[in-house]
Amino acid sequence: MTKMRLFLLAGLLAAAAVAGCRSAHTTAAILYIDQQKYDKAIDAIHEGFQYRDNEPDAYFYLGEAYSNKAEESVDEDRYEEAMKNYGLAYEAYQKAIALDPEDWKEKIVGKDGSLAYNYRNRIRQAQLDWNEGYYEQAEGHLRLAYAAWPDSVTPIKSIARMKMQMAAKDTFADQREELLSQALNLLDQILASKPEAYELRVDKANVLDALGRDDEARTMYEELLAQHGNDTHLLLSMADLAREQQDYSKSADYFVKVVDLNEGDTDAGNDKENKSMLVQAGVMYGTPSVGRYADAVKVLDRAANMEINPEENTMLLRLQTYFQYGMSLVDKGQAETDPAALQQIKDQVNGLFQRAVEIGNAMTNLFPTNADGFFYLSAAQFQLGDYDAATVNNKTYEELSGNNGE
Repeated sequence: MTKMRLFLLAGLLAAAAVAGCRSAHTTAAILYIDQQKYDKAIDAIHEGFQYRDNEPDAYFYLGEAYSNKAEESVDEDRYEEAMKNYGLAYEAYQKAIALDPEDWKEKIVGKDGSLAYNYRNRIRQAQLDWNEGYYEQAEGHLRLAYAAWPDSVTPIKSIARMKMQMAAKDTFADQREELLSQALNLLDQILASKPEAYELRVDKANVLDALGRDDEARTMYEELLAQHGNDTHLLLSMADLAREQQDYSKSADYFVKVVDLNEGDTDAGNDKENKSMLVQAGVMYGTPSVGRYADAVKVLDRAANMEINPEENTMLLRLQTYFQYGMSLVDKGQAETDPAALQQIKDQVNGLFQRAVEIGNAMTNLFPTNADGFFYLSAAQFQLGDYDAATVNNKTYEELSGNNGE
């Protein structure tokens, strides 16, 4: 018997002395428990049931005897025995509450009650094993926690999430699909009784996504998003799925929305990935198949404003995107027949190429060995008719890239 359970029992024995209304069989059982003779305690209480089977104290101490037997079984690595005794303890405790809720409910299911004690012990050990990578032991303790207190779905939910975590590790690559399928089955088990449990539904959508069941995952994500449109974790999951399905436009929209939400709250700790998400969004908006260049330059400029010092990759992406945006409008202008509209396009094109030149000059000064910087600077200058500068910078590009025609 653990020190804590001995302490709890001592307090209850003191209360029993005051109550003085307990059967002789129950009193004998309490003494047997104190002596760690749990089978004798159980036998004594069951013998007492032949004379009186509605004594709440008897059921409580029956639960205590089974609980201690369960803990002994855990210490001796007898899993099935522990599982059975936790279940019997739960049944006995519930009977005590049903007979006298006023006296026993808090002692059993309260914060420091017997059920809470059994449950916390197993959850605590499961977490320690999980943290150390002892996944089989962790699952065993979580299942024991569920047996000890089946009213809580947290243990089963935790097993599912542990299997999801395992499936993401390279060491379990060969078991990945099996682990994810097990996680899905566990989540379905819980959702059968809690169909509206939001976090579990998100977990299920994530598992479906990981299993490659993209259409099912996307349907679930969209349903969840309709209910919880500001959940950044959900939005990130949807962004990743959309990108996997090559729906780059939607993926970028989700990333930008997450950044907007992060910047709009008071938690500075969630802002560290904002720049990276904006850069990802900018690249996807600027993909030729998407062609949302206005959005691309907007988010890339926004990312650049987050940098204390200009970064090479961000500058190159901005330079490239401004140039591509300009070229897309050049193509658009060739099909335009209205003079006023055509002039408007030309003015916009000119502005975009000028901005590309500004970024290109800054980039080639800061990063003079980046060949691509000189390439896009030269290309933008050529479009503006600055052929001398374009020739010089194109030559530098050829020298740096080794593409000098030799």
